[in-house]
Amino acid sequence: MDYIALKGIHVGCVITSYTLFVLRGVWMLQGSPQLQKRWIRTLPHAVDTLLLASALSLAVWSHQYPFAAGWLTA
Repeated sequence: MDYIALKGIHVGCVITSYTLFVLRGVWMLQGSPQLQKRWIRTLPHAVDTLLLASALSLAVWSHQYPFAAGWLTA
């Protein structure tokens, strides 16, 4: 896998995570029964795990380690 593909996965996970967050917030305000579905409860955890894994992989791939680069440490 190359850097561009990994970055695409990371950006896709960011968009998916944000979309799921907003969607679940809207459903919560509406009192929707959709929130009780198993896949709605587990999918955000899977996406966020992949998001974190891709972020760590990007940091290692680009040699931007925490405490060596201030922006990454923050």
